[in-house]
Amino acid sequence: MRIDLPGSDPGYYYDPRVTAGMHGEIRLSPRVERHCRCGGRPPYQIFRQPDAEPAWCPCRRYRLKTQEINRLIGSSGIPDPFRYKFLDDFYESFDGKPIEGADRLKRHLRTLIEKSRKVNAPPDAGAHAVASQPIRGYFLTGKPGVGKTYFSYVALNELIFHSGRPGKFISLSKAFFQTLRFAFDENSPMHGKSETFLRTLGNVPFLVIDDFGVQRNTEWELEMLYNLVDTRYANRRFTIVTTNKDIENVKDLAEGRLHSRFIEMCYIIRIHASDFRERTRKEYEI
Repeated sequence: MRIDLPGSDPGYYYDPRVTAGMHGEIRLSPRVERHCRCGGRPPYQIFRQPDAEPAWCPCRRYRLKTQEINRLIGSSGIPDPFRYKFLDDFYESFDGKPIEGADRLKRHLRTLIEKSRKVNAPPDAGAHAVASQPIRGYFLTGKPGVGKTYFSYVALNELIFHSGRPGKFISLSKAFFQTLRFAFDENSPMHGKSETFLRTLGNVPFLVIDDFGVQRNTEWELEMLYNLVDTRYANRRFTIVTTNKDIENVKDLAEGRLHSRFIEMCYIIRIHASDFRERTRKEYEI
């Protein structure tokens, strides 16, 4: 039995009330709950007649979807405190001052969310067409502390939540490249996994590359970065890049190949605001 839902209702929603742990809970929408006959007990089956074969409860599809979304967000690489942060948690102003670029980002992300909902809808030709369309990402540039990384958490949560498709968050820290080198090392227990690791990042539907520019820009690191970006470019995958550097500073890297890819696959958005960390800093005397 299929439950007819309006386009704005995917069959579930996020309840931010925290009853245990750090986060709220993904719940079934009231329209789906009204059709539930299994009481939410796995494997979500019902018996229409005492001697009849069991049938799947109408709620089963949606309960499995919420479990999958929880799994995807949990394995995305988003730090635990920032999981389940959504657009309502991203503000367009702070201390009464507007954050330049924030309003534009929120408007555009809402459009992407609508497309993601169509991908997550019951299969039809229209949903397939939307899924196959390339989605242009964001190259977010601005000084430290203006909300670039926080917005990337929000965008990744929203897109995973509404599409039911996987996304990954990586930070170009020293640890990231150490892990990658470890996977190339013949004496490492991870040897041979580098190709799988890079292929996963190159093909995952949504990827955040955080802190671009902190890498040491060695020939090997730039080649690894270019291969990753080029794979995503070729596969037309949605990518967010956050950096403290201006897009013009990228021209000198990898013979300009990274710059060329970024300007074609991303909207270049400059965020102007004062440092949130400075404005919220608390000083204590000991």
